[in-house]
Amino acid sequence: MNKKKMSFKGEAQQALSRGEWKKALEYFQIHCAQEPGDLRSRVKVAELLERLGQKKEAVQIYQEVAEAYAQDGFLLQAISINKMILRIDPSSKDVNHRLAQLYAEKTREMKPLHPFPHIPLFSELNAEELQSLLSDIQSKTFLTGSLICREGEGGNSLFVISRGEVAITKQTPGGNEVWVRNLRDGDFFGEFGFFIDQKRHATVKAMTECEILEISRNELNEMTRVHPRLNEALQNLFKERIFDNFLALSPLFSSLTSKERGEVIKRFHLRKVPGETILFKGGDPPASLYMVRSGGVEIFTQNRHGKKVLLALLESGNFFGEVGLLFDKPRMANARTLRPTELLEMTKEDFKACLLQYPNLQTKLKDISLKRLHLMKELLSQEAIQKAKEAMV
Repeated sequence: MNKKKMSFKGEAQQALSRGEWKKALEYFQIHCAQEPGDLRSRVKVAELLERLGQKKEAVQIYQEVAEAYAQDGFLLQAISINKMILRIDPSSKDVNHRLAQLYAEKTREMKPLHPFPHIPLFSELNAEELQSLLSDIQSKTFLTGSLICREGEGGNSLFVISRGEVAITKQTPGGNEVWVRNLRDGDFFGEFGFFIDQKRHATVKAMTECEILEISRNELNEMTRVHPRLNEALQNLFKERIFDNFLALSPLFSSLTSKERGEVIKRFHLRKVPGETILFKGGDPPASLYMVRSGGVEIFTQNRHGKKVLLALLESGNFFGEVGLLFDKPRMANARTLRPTELLEMTKEDFKACLLQYPNLQTKLKDISLKRLHLMKELLSQEAIQKAKEAMV
């Protein structure tokens, strides 16, 4: 009997590959009558009905499938189906409201029993906030082998895979393309450009036919004016997707476990600073440790002749301000933003608490700080300044 059931689906797929839509529809309908839980096949039925001009019937099946996906906790797939409904019938504005309400109810229902599947950004929103977000999400279909985005291009949107599989590749310094990983249903990509510099840092291609949800940062910024708590959800997503990677790759925090990094992250808060702003001057008392989220910071001092000596140019992921905190001495250099910059700041009190909680950080920090102090002395030496002048001639 199972063989016969499978054969109807196989016959449907073969008919579909030949472009025989009516025959494919007939076989898919027989299969779905026997296997009503096969939601992807029911989506195929709706797609074929739409192709054959039976749009009202297609919308009805799409609605049933979207609700089934949401009931089972598959919000991304439900969102994708809702976008199909709105494409056919733009007047069906209540579908997003129904989906948001259903998902919120399902989340409350499941939490006392066991954790509901966590979907970054979506899971933290209430029904009203989720409905607002759903209205601005774009759903796109990519065929197998299609290019979704290319490394080096501009882009400030976040992508979520609702169905399918993609491959992530990057260019080596020598110009070769290397495979990084494959991502599947529920995975995010494009987050670095979304949160940091509005650039694509990898090339993404569809390995299978994919349904991709695209969330624009510009649209989200507008939405946060109406729903300020969306900004909190975005910051949580940033900490989960980007900030943890910053700490994992940082020479200071790389020795911490993922759980420990999560505790350290809680001690940082976001600070937005205009361009060409002095953060601190040499001689100031140390008050905070900083990490650059986006933008740029220059660290500089002056030699005995009053000329500026550049010590470092810092961008996303770099931390600074630790030397004064560690040795409890006044700032030895100046820090200034080069352009509008977002900083992650940890106060002196939280910094000391981290050192007490994780003693190995203090050893790491001393090594890094001593190297920086040694470099500063070299740069300030008269000989180094003279060589720099000669190099500029």
